[in-house]
Amino acid sequence: MTKHKAKVEVDMPQAVLTMVKANIMAYVVTAIFILFSSIILTYTNASPKFEVWIVTLGVIASAFLAGFDTAKVDNKNGYKWGAIGGSLYFIIFLVLGTIIEKLNHLAPSVIFMLALLVIMSSTIAGMISVNCHK
Repeated sequence: MTKHKAKVEVDMPQAVLTMVKANIMAYVVTAIFILFSSIILTYTNASPKFEVWIVTLGVIASAFLAGFDTAKVDNKNGYKWGAIGGSLYFIIFLVLGTIIEKLNHLAPSVIFMLALLVIMSSTIAGMISVNCHK
């Protein structure tokens, strides 16, 4: 006798709401990292390259948080939900960066590297999230 598991559907309105909440929290973390780097640049002799590293680490940590929280909507496929949450984070990042004209001077290779780091971080976070809830 074989046992078939009933396919559990994900509540899409709840998934979208979770994704929005996760990205709001991720951008709060991003803002904290940006404020932290601004304070360090203002009150120390740190170079502007230091700010780039702090902001990059902040983006990676924020994408991790977005992927981790987004993956909570399902008890499997954490990598997919994490990647979806991270993709939304990066899309918002691109839109905001374009609006405030901060991405104009970045090379496409830097933007591609950031996209890759965001997707990798959020995908890994999604897998961790699903495995933490079992």
